[in-house]
Amino acid sequence: MNDIIRKAMDILKTANFPYAVCGGYGLDLHAGRELRPHGDFDIVIFKEDKQKVAKFFLDMDWTIYGRFMEEDRIITQHIFYKIDDISEDYWKDCVNIWAVKNSCLPKVLHKLDRLQGAAGDVYTYQTRKWLVEEEIEFIELEIDGRDCDDFVVQESPKITRSMDKAILYREDIPYLAPEIILFYKTDKHSWEHPGVKPKTEADFKEVMPLLSEESRSWLTEAVKAAHGEHEWIKGVL
Repeated sequence: MNDIIRKAMDILKTANFPYAVCGGYGLDLHAGRELRPHGDFDIVIFKEDKQKVAKFFLDMDWTIYGRFMEEDRIITQHIFYKIDDISEDYWKDCVNIWAVKNSCLPKVLHKLDRLQGAAGDVYTYQTRKWLVEEEIEFIELEIDGRDCDDFVVQESPKITRSMDKAILYREDIPYLAPEIILFYKTDKHSWEHPGVKPKTEADFKEVMPLLSEESRSWLTEAVKAAHGEHEWIKGVL
């Protein structure tokens, strides 16, 4: 097992909420090997568990930041608030969480720029170069939903995957199904940002041959539902 994954599992071994490894390390778990170097460690959690997750990391003396969508600001997708209050109302619009070990905080604050005129600890960021070194000091938590026995991949248009196909396991480690991880990589940023697109294309090239015919079919239909015509469907691979 990859040493970074093992150390992350040591941190999460007492977690009282369901989660699954996603992002690049999720793809590594499915492949059973490291496909390429990764800059950060991601897990997916469910919306209803946000408070449990926040308390879990705060109780370990980590600092957490929540990312929110704010349409009244020029920058709408990368607004971060340092989280101290974990009341239900406060969390309803949080779209993902950064959990940061305090020893790593200076590095994170270097990436987060305090917004001018903001009241309290409000930040945005300019760059995204996290370095996973020997220790896990930063975990990004993606937030998704579930509907009975379905994992909600996207709300509108609604795209789902049955939970038994959405969450897989390797050596008892839960990870998000690779077709869902690849689906998330079909967003505009992943295919148009010059620093991200080569990694996206590499992930598709490495992982697509590992998918079952059913998983490929689900991915194709999900991409069509979300994006219509897409570069991937038009024969990138």
